[in-house]
Amino acid sequence: MGLIQRECPTLPGAADGATRCNQVTVADFKLLASSAPSLIDQSVPDALIKEALLIRTVEQKFLTLFSTGQMNGTVHTCVGQEFSAVAVAGQLDPTDWVTSNHRCHGHFISRTKNWRGLIDELMGLDSGVCRGIGSSQHLFAPGFLSNGPQGALIPVATGIALHHKRNGLPGISVSFIGEGTLGEGVLYESMNMAKLLQLPHLIVCENNLYSQSTPQSMGVAGDIPMRARAFGLTVYEADTWNVGDLLATARSAVDHVRRESAPAFLIIRTYRLNAHSKGDDDRDSAEINFFREHDPLSRILTDLRWAKINQKVIAEVDAHVANSSRSSLPLEEYLRDQLPRTKSPGLLPIKNHKIRMAQALNHAYRKRLEAGAAHIGEDIHDPYGGAFKVTKGLMVDFPNSVFTTPISEAAIVGVATGMSLMGTESYAEIMFGDFMTNVFDQLISNLSKIHHMYAFQATVPVRIRTPMGGKRGYGPTHSQSLEKFLVGIDNVATIYLNSLHDPAITVSEVSAFPGPVVLLENKVDYGNFLWECPPHLEAWREDRPAGSLRITPTVGKPTVTIVSYGQTARDIADHLEDFFVATDMIPELVVLQMLHPLDISLAESSIASTGRLVLVEDGSVNFGIGAEILAQLAEHGTSPEKVLRIGAEAVPIPSVSSLELQVLPTMGRILHQVHCSNMQTSR
Repeated sequence: MGLIQRECPTLPGAADGATRCNQVTVADFKLLASSAPSLIDQSVPDALIKEALLIRTVEQKFLTLFSTGQMNGTVHTCVGQEFSAVAVAGQLDPTDWVTSNHRCHGHFISRTKNWRGLIDELMGLDSGVCRGIGSSQHLFAPGFLSNGPQGALIPVATGIALHHKRNGLPGISVSFIGEGTLGEGVLYESMNMAKLLQLPHLIVCENNLYSQSTPQSMGVAGDIPMRARAFGLTVYEADTWNVGDLLATARSAVDHVRRESAPAFLIIRTYRLNAHSKGDDDRDSAEINFFREHDPLSRILTDLRWAKINQKVIAEVDAHVANSSRSSLPLEEYLRDQLPRTKSPGLLPIKNHKIRMAQALNHAYRKRLEAGAAHIGEDIHDPYGGAFKVTKGLMVDFPNSVFTTPISEAAIVGVATGMSLMGTESYAEIMFGDFMTNVFDQLISNLSKIHHMYAFQATVPVRIRTPMGGKRGYGPTHSQSLEKFLVGIDNVATIYLNSLHDPAITVSEVSAFPGPVVLLENKVDYGNFLWECPPHLEAWREDRPAGSLRITPTVGKPTVTIVSYGQTARDIADHLEDFFVATDMIPELVVLQMLHPLDISLAESSIASTGRLVLVEDGSVNFGIGAEILAQLAEHGTSPEKVLRIGAEAVPIPSVSSLELQVLPTMGRILHQVHCSNMQTSR
């Protein structure tokens, strides 16, 4: 049934012609509810009605358990919205996947039928679906996952759909959102990408008029259906008061997505009868009572047969709660990660072919594509081949594995996450490292947490690759070195590739890592040939994945240790003789490749001999990588007697080259700062 048709009033204070067309109101929803049949249509299967009653019973039990202190945290119930869940999730195939949000219990029960595991999860029991780790908002089962941040899982579902389509597999993705998520940009990134790639992705918007406490009139501008239509998505509309029509509409939407392998948008108008969470509700009580009186489940319980069925459901839920064990996950089982923490048994000599860094990386990623990986990013199509030409030729040779995308960094990483969740090693290319700021929600809310919060049932081998650094005149927003912000993310490995060591070896080693990895490259380093060790030096690498490098003179005992990474380390390696001439100190260079987790064993052994340490990083040194190295050295009791930290000045990077080179840690600045320090004085 449609909404009331009305004139579009001009917004107060708006320019001529600015309107608020199709803004739905409480009155619209009351009309839908009051015009619905007094009882549920007989065409609705009994099994779906019983499932809706089960969802309500379980959620009401949650509120009771919270009130008696048997649960902690929070809970967001979908009481009043149950038929939205059963109409969509209850009609899916086993190969389909559902992503949900903080109000996810109904979707979970309808998709998995595992209401007992859900109860145990919220009670914090080891028998819970995520062993009590995720609780109410963070649920996982084959075919289902939920997370709390609004919109975080939408691009993940897009990635799952891409995985299915790429591999010719059956199955669609379904994403449940509330109308409040219409304010999140990643939703539009995902809709755009799903349409461009023609992916089987159904987005279900449960419009209950309120985003927590904010009325829709204050949080959603304009026409909701037109938002989806703007991307070319087919739009379906229904409500939870007309249950028979809802089931038919949901089936049509699902069938369309499956048949056409194309995205669609289903709007379900509904109303939650309970508070946003446990008790925060300032809506008008008369309004709530109206919708409670017109609630389909409340009405059907006036039928004696359904009242008896409901009592059996309540008794079954009560019995399970009464008999649940009290065991919880032991701490020692929880305190684990997927990060590579192997120690090096020894050193291997560094031997490189004469090839430019960009070409070596192209070969490295080509090998991963040959092994079945996927690569996704902006402007990586041919003949362009990416901003720095690292992916040139790959899309032509691997058209089913390399996907060029719109400017949508968060969605790029989310899509790669979805593909990797399905078992595909996935590479997400972010054109400039500066734009990593746009992917932090995906990095922190999804990638860093999925393995733990889903009780180790899922892994996401995503590799986010991006170029960092300045010295090319790109200015303040395209020249930053943000690695210190990345190394602080738990459960995400951070590796900085460099031309001192063939990156193909490191990329191959990293491919075996089970968890997410950020692969940093450097814009200036792309043009360098892989390093050739001169006769007066010898070069070694740790015999472990992404191990550190050591470059030391063949004659003389080193008297100072330099620790650096990336292109700056390459620059230092090329000028070690200049360093000796300028400082009268014999340098030994330790080059970090893996910045997180940080193993300083090679640096520590060098420092124990030299007693002097120069730390050089590309970003500013405040709260940086050098500070972490010094903290670890202090904890190990091997602190150097003399320390100098060198990095970029703590200001935005200027574009003009004369000023840029004074701000960044160039070799000239490094030599000047060492010369002006007291490093050369006797120990």
